[in-house]
Amino acid sequence: MDEHDGGLARTVSTAALDAEPTFEDRQREEEPYGDTERLWEPQPDRDRSGPELAGLQSLENEPVPSVAQIAGHPLHPMVVPLPIGMFVGALVADLVYARTHDRFWARAAHAMAAAGVGTGLLAGVLGATDLVGRDRIRSRGSAWIHGLGNLAAVGLGAGSVLLRRDKHADVIVPRGLAVSSAIVCILGVTGWLGGELVFRHRIGLSES
Repeated sequence: MDEHDGGLARTVSTAALDAEPTFEDRQREEEPYGDTERLWEPQPDRDRSGPELAGLQSLENEPVPSVAQIAGHPLHPMVVPLPIGMFVGALVADLVYARTHDRFWARAAHAMAAAGVGTGLLAGVLGATDLVGRDRIRSRGSAWIHGLGNLAAVGLGAGSVLLRRDKHADVIVPRGLAVSSAIVCILGVTGWLGGELVFRHRIGLSES
C-alpha cells in the first residue's frame, strides 16, 4: 500500500468515526423534548411578572366588596367601633370603681357592657353576612379567627352583664374586672386581624 492508499484509508476511518452518533445525539433521541427534569427544578431568577401569572395576580389584588352595604359603603366596619368603645369603656369604669368604690362607676360599667353586647351582636350579624356571601372571605383563616374571636368577646360580655346583676362589690372586683380585661384583650387581637383583612387583603372595599 502506497502513501496515497494510506491517506485514503485514514480519511475513510475518520469519516466513519464522525458518522457514529455521539452521546449527545443518543440523549437527544431518547429525550426529544430536551432535559425534562430541569423543568421541575426551582428557578429563583424566573420573572414571575409575566403574562401567564398576570391574571392570578390581578385576581388576588381585586377588592372584595361587602354583601352588607348601602350604596357601596360596607356596614360592618361602620358598626364595629360601637361595641369596641362600649367594652373598653366598661373596663375603664371597672378600674375607676376599683379605686374609688363609687357605685356610679359600677352602674356605668354595667350599662356599657350591656350596650357592648347589643351593638356587638349587630356587628356580628353584618360581618357574618359578608363571610357567608363571599368565597374569598371564607377562604381566609384570619377571617374565621376574627369572627369567632368577636363572638367569644360578645359571649363574655353577656356573662359580664349577668354577673353584674349582683350588686356586691366583690362581684365587680375582681371578677367583673377580669372579664372586662379579657374582652378587651380579645378585641385587640380581632381588631388587628380585621385591619389586616381590609388594608392588606382588600376585604370590604370597592373599585369606586
